[in-house]
Amino acid sequence: MQDKELYQNVLGIKTPWMVSDVILEISKKTVTIRVEYDKTQPCQCPDCGKKTKRYDHNKRRWRHLDTCQMQTIIECDVPRVKCKEHGVKQISVPWAESKSHFTAMFEALVINWLKEASISAVADLCGLSWDRVAGIQERAVERGLQRRKAKPLKNISFDETSYQKRHGQSKKWRLNFGIFHIEVAQKKRGFDYCHGPAGAVLCQFKESFVW
Repeated sequence: MQDKELYQNVLGIKTPWMVSDVILEISKKTVTIRVEYDKTQPCQCPDCGKKTKRYDHNKRRWRHLDTCQMQTIIECDVPRVKCKEHGVKQISVPWAESKSHFTAMFEALVINWLKEASISAVADLCGLSWDRVAGIQERAVERGLQRRKAKPLKNISFDETSYQKRHGQSKKWRLNFGIFHIEVAQKKRGFDYCHGPAGAVLCQFKESFVW
């Protein structure tokens, strides 16, 4: 099996996407996987799904899981389309979220590590900044909140915690405020998470929530 076919299968990349090249740089300890979109295939607007012609492209790079301890990057000239309804939009890629600089598989690994260690520890382990790891965590929370099933709220509790914004900057603190639904046997289910002073967050929740 050739290297391009290997990574195409490992990444689960299917038509109209294809692995066009795999670049191994031993001195830099990196593997760069170049992915292309089939130019003969129409593109879809990421908002409405309508097929349309490509407008231009945007060069993007994503950190992927390491290959034999070598940092692995996916690189792609992602097509952009010009939708009549939504304007110029970059099409969706199957291996990452639109605003992320990491593949979904890499983010899943980081989230698993965050269950066992602090943001600073995971950042050091991955060679990333504190903010990058915090961003991965926040996107995971957003996805979880979007998947939650609607249930009537009968009992709620509030939990307020503060933590350092960045490693080594002890004077900068960020407030994390959680709103929880108390279920059977006093189990907590996250309902919402906000940033800001407790009083302001409670007022916002009271005004926005339909009781």
